[in-house]
Amino acid sequence: MITGTIKSQVDQIWNAFWSGGISNPMEVIEQMTYLLFIKRLDEMQTVKEKKAHRIKQPVENPIFNSRQQKLRWSHFKDLGDPGLLYHIVSEEVFPFIKRLGGHGGESTYAAHMKDARFTIPTPALLAKVVDMLDAIPMDDRDTKGDLYEYMLGKIASAGQNGQFRTPRHIIKLMVDMMAPKPPDTICDPACGTAGFLVAASEYLNAHHSDEIYADKKSTKRFNHDTFHGFDFDSTMLRIGSMNMLLHGVEDPAIENRDSLSEGHANVEGQFSLVLANPPFSGSLDYESCAADLLSVVRTRKTELLFVALVERLLKQGGSAAVVVPAGVLESDSNAHQTIRKRLVENNRLIAVIALPHWVFKPYASVATCILVFQKVATTDQVWFFRVENDGFSDGASKVEVEGSDLPGLLKLWSERLTKDYVSKETKHRFVSVKEIRDSNYDLCHRVYLSGYRYPRKIKTERLGDLFNLVRGETPAAGAVENGDFPFVTTSAEVKRADRWQIDSKAIVIPLVSSTGHGHASIKQIHYIQGKAALATICVALVPKTDDVDTEFVYYYLRRFKDQLLVPLMRGSANVSLNPDRLADLMLPIPDTYEREKFKAGLRDLKNEVEALEVALKEKLEDLNAARDAFGGRSLGFVAQ
Repeated sequence: MITGTIKSQVDQIWNAFWSGGISNPMEVIEQMTYLLFIKRLDEMQTVKEKKAHRIKQPVENPIFNSRQQKLRWSHFKDLGDPGLLYHIVSEEVFPFIKRLGGHGGESTYAAHMKDARFTIPTPALLAKVVDMLDAIPMDDRDTKGDLYEYMLGKIASAGQNGQFRTPRHIIKLMVDMMAPKPPDTICDPACGTAGFLVAASEYLNAHHSDEIYADKKSTKRFNHDTFHGFDFDSTMLRIGSMNMLLHGVEDPAIENRDSLSEGHANVEGQFSLVLANPPFSGSLDYESCAADLLSVVRTRKTELLFVALVERLLKQGGSAAVVVPAGVLESDSNAHQTIRKRLVENNRLIAVIALPHWVFKPYASVATCILVFQKVATTDQVWFFRVENDGFSDGASKVEVEGSDLPGLLKLWSERLTKDYVSKETKHRFVSVKEIRDSNYDLCHRVYLSGYRYPRKIKTERLGDLFNLVRGETPAAGAVENGDFPFVTTSAEVKRADRWQIDSKAIVIPLVSSTGHGHASIKQIHYIQGKAALATICVALVPKTDDVDTEFVYYYLRRFKDQLLVPLMRGSANVSLNPDRLADLMLPIPDTYEREKFKAGLRDLKNEVEALEVALKEKLEDLNAARDAFGGRSLGFVAQ
């Protein structure tokens, strides 16, 4: 992670751009990217020169020839003349980088750079920014990546239309899981800055360099045919192309394509591996959607359309790892159920990896999962894994923490199909396709990783057959200090209200998560008797008959709320509990003798605690009296 000092330096550069007349955040990023790219080219040339000197050979494939040395960062940064610096960078260096990556403007890089503009307005601003960038220590490769992530995190428009940047450790996790091979044809249909494609190229370089550089044919395939990215933002296309070129991929197929709007006849079934974090929380008009996608799922939601697109892009037998919002896996709409059923029945859904809700901070707190599937016949079982620690804190500052689940996840991923694999019911396990079908293709990880198992010898009854579910009517802000009636909200403390809604025994359950966006939790449920008010964000279970043992059900739900109630909650950002889903919950109801036995043990303890509280109150009164009489008259007295 980058230090506070480096963050401060980046902030100063950012402020310099703003005060220098560039106020569009994307323009700032683009101009900084050009300068970082120019600096990186010089560093790469230096590495080539050192190697040539070491082996006493000419520089192999030099970036700068002998006549272009003045275009190097290490040369022009020390000129000392802002006017001359501005002339060289704007009139010579910038045109030079636009021509890189191919001959005669043939490469996709050259095509995207054709419309690039150098927009730093003054020599003074350029000189200031060059000095500031040069002062940032970027010798370490990870520091460069973290620096770029921090820069992108400062874009005020980040997160619009669901376009959240994927953290590098999540990209690496997905690439390591999919383990690209040299024959693969890899695609990201929403490539942005090409983070997935860069990580895939690095993986291939690290694990298969001998094969990808075995001869000219294999080298050409790696540079020209392996990597494919689509985006419709010209700035992202330029940044993505530069990113790939910096990482040694000379001519990837980074295309200007609106993945959801254009037809896919020429790319359908072309790719053996798709890696993506497509935009979500967006919506398109039906007229704007590609007809071939709407034939798969009739929806305007971009996250569902992208899943349909990924399946369409894959060749038979191809695989995909895709980040999706939790709603794709758990929402109840026909479109959501259609896409889930298709994943299970028309493909082999391999894994659902649930990520912590803070992964995409500072852009958003949203629950997401990684879907891994293969375009083959059908699913027999699905591996679920819950990531609770991704190696970073849950705040916007993204501080590194110990105990990451990711190394263990990768180890289990490689072992999951071996005899050495042992499931952990609340963390990771295989779920049969029958269990998924029985759950109406619900793919919410909380359902399958709750760890709860119903008792076999006790009959169960549907909650909605025993209780009426009554929604609260009073806003949570309607509490009054000295109200006549208990007022139940999501708080652990029962408040007061000046009017009542129900007059009965009842169990009150919150309908919204107690821990904010993207995370499902219920802090407490309440048992009430008599007249009480309910907050609008709560529901009361009111017994339909006097025969319903409300107290027993309360204690049962209180004990297993995390295993039974929390898994029923749904939502990527605003997590809530649907009363209709709650009504379908099955409850084990023992016979009367067993129920009374369970409650008697609690009742005895409760009476004992109340007696101790009375005794404690009396002792406290005695203690206060003893303090007031400390030392008696022997220490003096107060005259009346």
